[in-house]
Amino acid sequence: TAKIWDTLTGRLLLTLRGHAGWVFACAFSPDGSLVVTASADRTARVWNAENGTLLLVLEGHTSYVLGCAFSPNGGRIVTACGDGKARVFSAETGECQLIIEGEHTLAVTCCCFSH
Repeated sequence: TAKIWDTLTGRLLLTLRGHAGWVFACAFSPDGSLVVTASADRTARVWNAENGTLLLVLEGHTSYVLGCAFSPNGGRIVTACGDGKARVFSAETGECQLIIEGEHTLAVTCCCFSH
């Protein structure tokens, strides 16, 4: 479960239910319309940030998903995984477009795109 709070008032805005494990990270899309969450259940999930509707489940990870980020244009999502790999997904379809592997011998714990 992930929760979105109004940081000015402290009011709970949304509860995002669907992960079967701890949520380690989350990120908003550049336009604020989407949220991606990274979880111990070996998935990342993309949600509508306005109403909390689950839009996509990003699968194919073989360990905990520890980090996530949107690209500057919002078109792609990168995930960091305990299996030592980073994966790049389409934010529109959820298709895995690239697996980055071979350089890390331990878990990849965070990730980001350059601007």
